[in-house]
Amino acid sequence: MKLRNLILLAVGIAIGYKIAAKMREDDPNVVTGPRRESNGSRTVRTVSAQAQRLADQATMKSLDMIKRARGSLRDRMGDYETDDAVWN
Repeated sequence: MKLRNLILLAVGIAIGYKIAAKMREDDPNVVTGPRRESNGSRTVRTVSAQAQRLADQATMKSLDMIKRARGSLRDRMGDYETDDAVWN
């Protein structure tokens, strides 16, 4: 019975070692990054760059609107006389 436990322990250690070695291997896509094919036309690149620019502008405008809304809510909440201990 002790020999069987020893064999099971050795097999478990061997399997763990093999799995650990496989997990330590470098993934080539992670290390070097994916390869981008540059066979797209210039028009496609221009349109995608403009779309990205528009998306960035929309994001900034929405963030500004959120900040303004939060500020107005803070102003409204400041008008009420409440106990500040509730908010802490």
